[in-house]
Amino acid sequence: MRLGRLGGLGQLWQTLRKLASIMLVCQLLSPLVAFVAICVASTASISTQTVDTTMDMQEQVQILSTTTSPAPVTADDSCCLDDTIPHSCPNDHTPTPLHPQCQDPSVSCSTLPLSCISCNCSYSCKYGATSNASCTAHPKAKCEGARNFTRQFLCSYCYLTDEETHRCSTRDIGCRSVGSPTSKSHWYIANCTTREDTICLGKQVFSKKMECNWTEGCSWKTALILSVSLGGFGADRFYLGHWQEGIGKLFSFGGLGVWTLVDVVLVSTGYIGPADGSLYI
Repeated sequence: MRLGRLGGLGQLWQTLRKLASIMLVCQLLSPLVAFVAICVASTASISTQTVDTTMDMQEQVQILSTTTSPAPVTADDSCCLDDTIPHSCPNDHTPTPLHPQCQDPSVSCSTLPLSCISCNCSYSCKYGATSNASCTAHPKAKCEGARNFTRQFLCSYCYLTDEETHRCSTRDIGCRSVGSPTSKSHWYIANCTTREDTICLGKQVFSKKMECNWTEGCSWKTALILSVSLGGFGADRFYLGHWQEGIGKLFSFGGLGVWTLVDVVLVSTGYIGPADGSLYI
């Protein structure tokens, strides 16, 4: 009777109670939905890793099959088309003989770092095998012993050397670590260089396509707990920095519960992440 006297306000109150009930039911279903989504995502991840492993093995076989042939020459190495004549390696290397480490007369010339010497390599070396480079200490470098000597190196182009020896620039503007790996924003072109004392063929400085993999400290576990427990109020979206979606989720009762369940699936599978495009910790 009391609600009937309130008229429109009573109907509004009943509507709000129904909406809250729907949101509560969906929120209670969230843990089950999250568990199923994680199981499905894990199965898909295992299948993807199996395919990637097979592709890696095929690539390794192809690399091994090419080790018996001379190293390929690209357009960037036009200086070295005549592989019978040794050429500088790396061909963009410039010695800095006035550096303090090049000015110690008690150090043997053969132990000087690459910044103090110049080396020439034969581009007809067996790719992937150990070869010898003819090196000469810079005239302004101070050292003792023979100024001409040989130094061993792995016959490989600089951009194909071990990735652990590469030093690359940080992420580019708009680089997003989350989302589809096929998205253009998931990758960026980095400027890389090999380690200082690495002797290799071609250019020491090169461009390399790299995957965005930076983080700002958002936790996947925290986001999942917020999505399962308080997702109907947009807590997960607010935590991840999606303020507009969080406000919309809050005032729509979690999208009548549907949005709540959808976000549980998206957060569980890692499909959505921090708004700045970083990775979870």
